[in-house]
Amino acid sequence: MDELTPNEFYDIAFERIRTFVIAQERIYQEIDETDKVARHILGYQDGRLVAYARVFTERDHVTFGRVLTIPERRGQGLGRQLVMQIEAEIHANFAGMPISIEAQIDKQQFYEKFGYEAAGDVFLFHSTPHIQMNKAVL
Repeated sequence: MDELTPNEFYDIAFERIRTFVIAQERIYQEIDETDKVARHILGYQDGRLVAYARVFTERDHVTFGRVLTIPERRGQGLGRQLVMQIEAEIHANFAGMPISIEAQIDKQQFYEKFGYEAAGDVFLFHSTPHIQMNKAVL
């Protein structure tokens, strides 16, 4: 997606701030410069944004982040569907590039189900424990 509509931008900002700033009690600049260059993946149900992620390149790899499903719809397989959509986006637009993500440590096992492998030590990112995870080229 090249451009977001004002409503899409609002939906993204609302849910990302609700998830990553308010619910996780982290104070940081949630909307950042990466948003201008990222490909945004939005999942709507009944007119409401229920799943979101952004995909972008860094140096020699592709990455994704700000992965969320809204609390009201968790446990319905949306996270699995979202990762499948993320990987389809990567395959279509960044084929041949390795994937490296910085996952919140409590999501490590979730990403392992998709073939991501932990690399290195746990580190803090915006006061939350994360771990680097890598996957070979899609």
